[in-house]
Amino acid sequence: MYSIVWKYKVNEENQTEFESEYGKFGTWSRLFMSSDNYKGSFLHKSPDMNDTYLLIDTWTDEQSYKDFKNINESTYEDLSSGFEKLYETEEKIGAFNAVN
Repeated sequence: MYSIVWKYKVNEENQTEFESEYGKFGTWSRLFMSSDNYKGSFLHKSPDMNDTYLLIDTWTDEQSYKDFKNINESTYEDLSSGFEKLYETEEKIGAFNAVN
């Protein structure tokens, strides 16, 4: 398994929409579900920092993710720029391979 981990800071007034769009059945997940190599997205909210979220997008392997992103580059970029209004900051924490 291959996962990409993102960290977001989201203002309180945008949290409901952010959770909807970035959650398990949100726009991103629906886009990714068109690939058999997508294994799910997992959105977590910090109990200590009310404005902080982690998003973990999981794929079978790195190449499958890269191929999907290349094929869907235009749609990916359109969604990304369209949802920027929902968060204050977006940070890619990193990409990780499962070890077991």
